[in-house]
Parts: sequence; structure tokens; C-alpha cells
Amino acid sequence: MKRICFTFLFTISFCLFADDIVLKNADSEYPYLRSDVKTLVDKTFSINAKERAEAAYKLGKLGEKAEKASPFLIRMLNDNSPVFCSYNGYGVWSTTGKEAAKALAKIGKPSLRYIIPVLENKHPYISVKPDMERNIIIYLTELSGENFGDDLFKWLNWIKAQLSSS
Repeated sequence: MKRICFTFLFTISFCLFADDIVLKNADSEYPYLRSDVKTLVDKTFSINAKERAEAAYKLGKLGEKAEKASPFLIRMLNDNSPVFCSYNGYGVWSTTGKEAAKALAKIGKPSLRYIIPVLENKHPYISVKPDMERNIIIYLTELSGENFGDDLFKWLNWIKAQLSSS
């Protein structure tokens, strides 16, 4: 009888802690994405536009620590859903794409290497459309302080020069 009780308690205990074991393995499988960044990246896929924009804003506040979120923010550059941004303290109208552009600029130069395949039309899933182009220019102008207008070829050359000098 003691053996049965022990086996039963052991099985129950194992089942209760099995989730923790699985989660620990999942965290170590993706050690390159910090948990706070991952939480915000997950929110960039929300169906709620305000939640996506807020996630982009918060990723920008993390700065270079959110470098690995750059591909997700670049994907958002084509998203021009209007949102009222009250989370930044000002309460202004913006778009999710503009918030992503501002976040990428705050992440800084580490984000530049992720935009090159998009600008060269070599990215397998993202192609530059007019709305996205406008947000890319906002991102690069804010980051660089330069103004090459809408000439993406000049921007691409500037990016390559920045990355080669680093």
C-alpha cells in the first residue's frame, strides 16, 4: 500500500512540475531573445493596432537591447493602421508603421543590418511598398540626421558605409 501511495504521489508531483521542465528547455532553446523583448515581440502580432504600436514604442525604449526585435519591427513598417498614442505621454495620432520606424531609430545602428535585404529586394517575405517606403525614410532620417529624400539607393549606400566603418 505504501508503494502505491508513493508511486501515486510521485506521478502527481511529476505532472505538476512537468510544465516548468518544458518551459526551462524552451527558454534555453532561444537564448538570443531576452524574455522582455520576446513578450513585446509577441505583441507585435496582436490583432489590436494600439497594442502593436505600444509594443513597438516599448521596444524602442529598450534601445540597443531590443536589436533582435528589428526584423519584427521592419515587418511592421508596412502596417499603417491609425492609432491614438496616449502611452507616450503626449496623446497624438500616429500609425503602427510610424511607431515601428521610431522604435528602429531608437534601437540605432544595430538595426541597420536587418533592413539591407529589404532595400535590396532580397528578403523572401517583405517587399517595399509606398507606405513602407515612407516609414523606412522616417526611420533612416531619424537615425542618421541625413536627408536623402525618397532615394532608397542613396540610403542603401549610406547604410553600407555605416556598417563597414563599424
